[in-house]
Amino acid sequence: MLAWGGSFAAIKALVDHGLEAPDVAIGRYLVAAPGFGIALAAAGGMPGLTRRDALRMVAAGLFVVTVYHLALNAGERTTTAGTASVVIAAAPAMALLMSLGLGLEDFSRRRAAGLAVAFAGVVVVIVLGSGQSVSLDTVRGPLLVLVAASSFAAYNVLVKPLLGRFDPVAVSAATALVGTLALLPFGASGTAGRLGGMSSGDLALVVFLGLVCTLAGYLLWTIALRFLDPSRAVAYLYGVPVVAVTVGAVTLGESVTGWLALGGLLVVGGVALSQ
Repeated sequence: MLAWGGSFAAIKALVDHGLEAPDVAIGRYLVAAPGFGIALAAAGGMPGLTRRDALRMVAAGLFVVTVYHLALNAGERTTTAGTASVVIAAAPAMALLMSLGLGLEDFSRRRAAGLAVAFAGVVVVIVLGSGQSVSLDTVRGPLLVLVAASSFAAYNVLVKPLLGRFDPVAVSAATALVGTLALLPFGASGTAGRLGGMSSGDLALVVFLGLVCTLAGYLLWTIALRFLDPSRAVAYLYGVPVVAVTVGAVTLGESVTGWLALGGLLVVGGVALSQ
């Protein structure tokens, strides 16, 4: 929770310092990729993987790494780290909505009410969270982050059937490696130069994103699911936007508007109610 909460401010700092959205994504995953390779081998790979499973895994990797990080990083160019984290916090509600639509989970009025509250919070954050007048410029960033949240939700729906038959660490590592390969074509001609010309502070942020937020964050989360019920584990995610808003305010001087706070409460409260 602490690692993921801090990642939003790190991304915001890097894009503000001149890195492009693909640069940040490629940099962090090149740092994390060797660790994911070791984790996949240590977990014994994915024996018995069928063609259908492989297609599902590839799609999951594209959503959770490629689409998610390109959209999130691009969105943070024109919005705050705190706003981005609150929009991302709606991902569990989106995953539930997708599951309901596919008939994977049962519908109930309580869940419907929770989803409605959560999405009302997202609307408040996107439209009013910046504290500025509503315009295309003020909503572009949050809308891109909303694409990232939807991608993370799709990933969770896609990998759910795989987790019953394969080691969760192997699934997490494999999807990360697939997504990393898919990121590489998005590197522009100047990506290598920008990454190579980073200051020591920016390099430290990329390493932090790669080792702590990506490799350790995802593996620790996956391992934690072996000891906690999913509903208890998800409860910890409610703290991510709180950490992100706090870190953004302290390290980047971001303002916390009343609308952002209200939207955050609606998103977290709605997700809690729906679950």
